[in-house]
Amino acid sequence: MASADLQARAAALNAKMEGEAKKTLDEVERTLLRPIARDSYACALSCYDKAGSKGSPDQLEACNQNCQVPYQASHNVVQQEVGGFQQRLQRAMMQCNDDAQGMISPGMQDDAKAMKKVEDTVLKCISKTVDTHIASLKPLKERITANLNQISKR
Repeated sequence: MASADLQARAAALNAKMEGEAKKTLDEVERTLLRPIARDSYACALSCYDKAGSKGSPDQLEACNQNCQVPYQASHNVVQQEVGGFQQRLQRAMMQCNDDAQGMISPGMQDDAKAMKKVEDTVLKCISKTVDTHIASLKPLKERITANLNQISKR
């Protein structure tokens, strides 16, 4: 069983990771997704203006759906990138756990000094993983930006 100190320090590292990821994703949403969403809604509004009272419901629906394509594509790009990031982070954390499990031998759990060494190793691994993944948020944002810029140009 992990010590309270290990759990607290791991929770602090997790909070650090979540905070940095949230900052990045909030910025993506504010600066990239919102303008695309706004354009999609403005486009849909123009469909209603063009259709007026004489346009067919099918034409209106097709126009409206066409307006939503850029936003939906943008949202999919963000979801894919975030999903890949989460999978990489999860695999790295699992590797830390596997490495710690590999260090434990029978009867070792009663040896506080040996268990402290395992915990220190786990924390070092988790800390490195968090730092690595925080550093990867900038390239993640750059990939999202490049992809969304491509979608916007269509």
